[in-house]
Amino acid sequence: APKKSSSKKSNNSPITKAKQQSNVVEEELLGPSPLNLSTIHKPFKNSNYKTPKKSKNLKQILAAERTQELALDVPTYQNIECPPSVLPQKKYCDVTGLEAKYTDPKTGLRYHNSEIYQFIRTLSVPNVQAYLASRNAAVVLK
Repeated sequence: APKKSSSKKSNNSPITKAKQQSNVVEEELLGPSPLNLSTIHKPFKNSNYKTPKKSKNLKQILAAERTQELALDVPTYQNIECPPSVLPQKKYCDVTGLEAKYTDPKTGLRYHNSEIYQFIRTLSVPNVQAYLASRNAAVVLK
């Protein structure tokens, strides 16, 4: 049976010899070079380890789908249809943007806690209208 050659390749090419000679000349002129840690064998590291794939965000997925030529009946992120949510829509505080648990009956402004309610009580009518207009709920007073 023929013998298999060893897995290590011998570097006897003229280019390799020239590089080795230039390294020797550099070391003689400049002194010892700094230690290059990337070339040293590390026995504690798994040589078969591969970093896990990073997950893509929705924007990247949609961009990748646009470049592919898919049949119309293949479901993608852009043509998926779903029914409306059965959960109630979240309401946010008009002043802070935090989730609003309460609504002021007099002004209609939503607020997060009693501290913000005290602030709402001090607002004038134009300021209240401005806050309501920011969420497209402004009432025109005559």
